Amino acid sequence: MADQILNLPKVIMHGPPALSSVLQPSYSQNFRIINPSCLPLHQFIATHTHLCSSINAILCDVGYPVAADELRLLPSLRLVVTASAGTDHIDLSECRRRGIRVAGAGNLFSEDVADSAVALLIDVTMRISMAERSLKRRTRVASWDFPLASKLRGKKIGIVGLGSIGIRVAQRLEAFGCIISYNSRNKKPLVKYPFYSSVVELARNNNALVLCCALNDQTRHIIDREVMLALGKEGVIVNVARGAMIDEKELLRCLMEGEIGGAGLDVFENEPHVNQHFFFLDNVVLSPHVAYYTSESYMGLCQLVGQNLEAFFSNKPLVTPGLIYKFLSTFLCSATSLLPKLSHTKPFLSPSAPIHFHPDPPLLHAILCDSGYPVNADELRLLPSLRLVVTATVGTDHIDLPECRRRGVRVAGAGNLFSEDVADLAVALLIDVTMRISAADRCSRRRAPLAPSDFPLSSKLTGKKVGIVGLGSIGLRVAHRLEAFGCIISYNSRNKKPLVKYPFYSTLVELATNNNALVLCCALNDQTRHTINREVMLALGKEGVIVNVARGAVIEEKELLRCLMEGEIGGAGLDVFENEPLVNQHFFMLDNVVLSPHAGFSTSESFTGIAQLVGRNLEAFFSNKPLITPVI
Repeated sequence: MADQILNLPKVIMHGPPALSSVLQPSYSQNFRIINPSCLPLHQFIATHTHLCSSINAILCDVGYPVAADELRLLPSLRLVVTASAGTDHIDLSECRRRGIRVAGAGNLFSEDVADSAVALLIDVTMRISMAERSLKRRTRVASWDFPLASKLRGKKIGIVGLGSIGIRVAQRLEAFGCIISYNSRNKKPLVKYPFYSSVVELARNNNALVLCCALNDQTRHIIDREVMLALGKEGVIVNVARGAMIDEKELLRCLMEGEIGGAGLDVFENEPHVNQHFFFLDNVVLSPHVAYYTSESYMGLCQLVGQNLEAFFSNKPLVTPGLIYKFLSTFLCSATSLLPKLSHTKPFLSPSAPIHFHPDPPLLHAILCDSGYPVNADELRLLPSLRLVVTATVGTDHIDLPECRRRGVRVAGAGNLFSEDVADLAVALLIDVTMRISAADRCSRRRAPLAPSDFPLSSKLTGKKVGIVGLGSIGLRVAHRLEAFGCIISYNSRNKKPLVKYPFYSTLVELATNNNALVLCCALNDQTRHTINREVMLALGKEGVIVNVARGAVIEEKELLRCLMEGEIGGAGLDVFENEPLVNQHFFMLDNVVLSPHAGFSTSESFTGIAQLVGRNLEAFFSNKPLITPVI
């Protein structure tokens, strides 16, 4: 037993005691966890040179730097795993030079940090903590003795850094009636919010700033006196990013002199030390860098750290710097312009040419594919050097994921890139079918002059009960849009969503029975194939409408045709079909059906976005960085 423990991969802990207490019990059987206890890391390494010479990985956290000096003392180090989203405490340049891999927390904390940012903004704006302190001092309620707060609704909020956290902050604040704009390194092509190229401009045009960006040389002290004065005397600053984003001395001066209205701070410039002058200000709400500190996130972190360590030490092959990849989609060839440093091969003969037609399959290290180009076990077996599959789609039902997992082949998808477009199309199809837009267009083109009385009445969308099947990234966006039309939303999903306000139905028959329309947004798998069957359609009823922007095989298509032709349901809007690229021609004869050629993502902005995302995933993988949008 002792020999087994000694032979386990060595992982040194470099973080707060709470991190060690959570993680060590879970992984002590798979890894030899070394805890320096109270000693600083460099001192522990210096006094335990024999032990530390064979350490393979460091598990660290923000506030516990992993600098070049420590890295040089660990000759066997191959991996740094941080329990944080940010990596400014790690010397990434030295890690790259040494070939040390670095893994972070990804988007694990994004929801919690976004929640905390909104909470701090509400607290400062509505003086909640201030009111509590006042009440506890006075022991009786006397609202007229307390200064007026300010309402959040209608406030203009500028978000600095519209990444994973920033976008979630924006979505939450929109629900409060806030008006969102943002500053980021670059303008986001698929984002609806106004973009300001400078933080001063952003401050000048908003009532509050919420800081969500990473700390680097460009963002250090990005919130300086000029920005604060531009924000104005009623302005509020919320920081859930890093303390050094703000020139803290200037922030204190502006708060004390009334140059800005207030601040909500979860992070500080000289952590773990906090400037005590903040303690005497009633217009400041402080939080000890705990925006991510929820029991759920700690459980998730425990799992994520273990997955990172186990994946790395399972000896999955690393890829050599030279990249050869194959395109299985004509469109994806546009990604090559983004990757001048990587060697590539365009499709041999044609985009759909089988992989075995390629002149040198053993040299292929990556595949770029699309939904119409399957990557199955037979093809994967022909590619002994394959390390990565990148699909330009959200769905992955065209990829043999079990075989990829077995082989240690990583898979990256489109993430949420197309979610906005697909949600827009879903709503458009529902409006079209319900209000007979396409049918009216066809009728108008056949007849002249127009006679509205010759056309059957349509139905209004407001007040319709809409059931969403699959409340993921797309489904949630569909729900938000339809709420604006006055629709009443409910949903079915694999599990009830704990933070979702909409009613949940555990079966599709129940969902259909209680709604006027179904919008299908779920993934296709063995459980969802033909999940919309005759029983569901009959439960939906003769006026019911089905919209499908998921996958064609989610619907039993023959039954759908029968129900449409026999008047058992009212209509359908279909962007996907069971036997794509073939479409059952009986649909063409029906006036209560609107068809779209699987074009939910076909916008110029999304095409540009996917080309960029494909490039970023490839560059990340072959630079030994985490994938941008990992599937496995």
